[in-house]
Amino acid sequence: MVLVLVGGWLARGFTSGAWLAAATWAGLAALAVFLAWALCRELDPDRERVAFVAAGVALLGLAVTGLPGIAALFVVLLAIRVLNRTTGVAATPLDALGLLGLALWLALEGSWLYLALAAAALLLDGMLPPRDLRRAGAGLGAAVLGASAIAFIAPQPAPFEPQALALLLGVLLGILFAPALRGVNRLETTADDTAEPLLSVRVQAGQVLALLAGLGLALWRGAEGLAELMPLWAAMLAAGVGRLSGRGA
Repeated sequence: MVLVLVGGWLARGFTSGAWLAAATWAGLAALAVFLAWALCRELDPDRERVAFVAAGVALLGLAVTGLPGIAALFVVLLAIRVLNRTTGVAATPLDALGLLGLALWLALEGSWLYLALAAAALLLDGMLPPRDLRRAGAGLGAAVLGASAIAFIAPQPAPFEPQALALLLGVLLGILFAPALRGVNRLETTADDTAEPLLSVRVQAGQVLALLAGLGLALWRGAEGLAELMPLWAAMLAAGVGRLSGRGA
């Protein structure tokens, strides 16, 4: 992150002469690279070194797609962590409010897909073992209430702009990610607080939810949607190829 921050700032600063704007860009670029690493760690917890490959792929992706949607990536990361229970314990009400609050803010900007993602994560969190249907109902209810509250002031959703090439690329990346779905059937990684192994079914649910979010945005907004979640695709590509190669443990 430090290398991206300093290198990006110097490169854009010397190119444009706008050093303050260059610093902002470099900071967001460094954050995008970190998010690719963090997302890969959540998508395939047993393959720690592969996460650094994801960071490298995201760094290359910045040159092609530009800056991704940082807030959107945080929603995806938080949703996966709610399902994975990386800490070993259920998300607190504050965790759920943070996820919903960020998703609602994106919905106010016209990106309703992320609110659906947050609601699905909170619903599945209560339905997966150890099951807690009250938690599932509370999460879904909070999402519905939040959506109802902003429905009258939020702009229309982003226009439907399907692009066959963008969707095909998303599907191909999803196919490359598929080995990671099978690879987490038995996990060795333990939770941060409880030292108990993570549940495979929860990690797989997070993987599927992340993949659906990426494909949904690619379907809805084409190449722009792919670029918005570029670090997520970098993480999925690294996780899948890492499983195919048998490396990265």
